[in-house]
Amino acid sequence: MAPRLGHQDRRGYDSYMYAALAMMPLSLGLMVLYSWMIGLAAFLFTGVVFIVLEAVSAPPFNGPRKFVKGFLPHQTKSRPIMVCLGDSLTHGTCSSSFTPDIPRKLAEKLGMDPPDVEKIFADPLWVVNAGQNGIGSHNILKERVNGCMNCYPDYVLILIGTNDVRAMYKPSWAKTMVSTWKLPEAPNLKNYEHNLRGIIDFIQEDSINTQIGVCTLPPMGENLEAPANDWVRKANVVIEKTVNSYDQKVSLVPLYEQFESILEKKPNKQKSLSVDYFLPIATAMCGIFYLLPGFFTWNTMSKPFGNLLLSDGLHLNERGKDVLVETVLEWLMNSNIAKTIAVKSR
Repeated sequence: MAPRLGHQDRRGYDSYMYAALAMMPLSLGLMVLYSWMIGLAAFLFTGVVFIVLEAVSAPPFNGPRKFVKGFLPHQTKSRPIMVCLGDSLTHGTCSSSFTPDIPRKLAEKLGMDPPDVEKIFADPLWVVNAGQNGIGSHNILKERVNGCMNCYPDYVLILIGTNDVRAMYKPSWAKTMVSTWKLPEAPNLKNYEHNLRGIIDFIQEDSINTQIGVCTLPPMGENLEAPANDWVRKANVVIEKTVNSYDQKVSLVPLYEQFESILEKKPNKQKSLSVDYFLPIATAMCGIFYLLPGFFTWNTMSKPFGNLLLSDGLHLNERGKDVLVETVLEWLMNSNIAKTIAVKSR
């Protein structure tokens, strides 16, 4: 297989989409040859499944391909560029999308004019979404980080490892991940650290001036004492140790700690829904979100499950997204983003 150059694809969804497409003509056959009611029901069901899968797996509207080929060549001005490298928490189709909020919130913080909401890549910071649902650290290293650097970033935000930790926590999830992403072995803390170091090393070898922010992973489920979050904390120890072994160009972005400070005050947090059930809940939420656009937010869908920051126990709702954005902005401010904007805008 030819190496991929940083462009998102639909792995983990494509086989289901092909199956839905194959079922549609069969449903029409059922309508003619057996029962029009059963055939119509099957046709409508497979159509709905395809529409939701298409929406969830679609590449981000502000992804690397669009930035490199459709936006950057036509610019006569220069602005700082930040690439967000991650999984579904970054991709933002089954999680509240945080990347569009960063330019607007940054402009507010710096006292600048608000960006043009119609622009995909808006001033004062052009933010590129290099996230993909389901991806882990191995495939980020082997397939995505080189495409990330094709965007010539001044800043790279790394939020990767939740799917690695899912696989460490639950063997059945590990088996699916190995099969879907063709991994040489199941994720573990040792190969996660190796991949994380490889990603950082690649970025630094490509551009010594790029500032790198590495996020600690948010909780999996809002019960911080749950076994899944023991694994999250172990991975975060690896992240912190890795970041501390580099120079000032690599910084820790303490996302887990921000979530922890909020969730510790949550009443009845021990009764929070386990992350073990996130997949059917996420599937139902995505169906509602995309089939009834504008009627439901991730916040409102979180409420019946008692979740404050995580819609389904894994992905971010709007409140969780806001916490992430504020944490990223603090890192950018500490990394002299105001000075970088001034230099790039001359």
